[in-house]
Amino acid sequence: NISKRKEISHPAAKTLVDISMSQDTEVGDGTTSVVLLAGEMLKQMKSFVEDGVHPQTIARTVRRTGALAVERVRLLSVPFDVSTDAGRDMLLK
Repeated sequence: NISKRKEISHPAAKTLVDISMSQDTEVGDGTTSVVLLAGEMLKQMKSFVEDGVHPQTIARTVRRTGALAVERVRLLSVPFDVSTDAGRDMLLK
């Protein structure tokens, strides 16, 4: 575990470690992907902070954008039942 190897003092780095640990606990995989995605999001937000946009405004916008993304994925998803032959076939596709 990266957080046990080294004391981390930078707030953004601590956030990335927390995200990675949470992903590992909840899913057991995808820690690199979640850290890369979060790092890119932080990189993109930096200019807004430098321009004086309030952190609460940035956080609120990120939450709204995340909710919109989740809703879009739900709209695009194709439900299937893995307890049926057709559902298992769909899972394999």
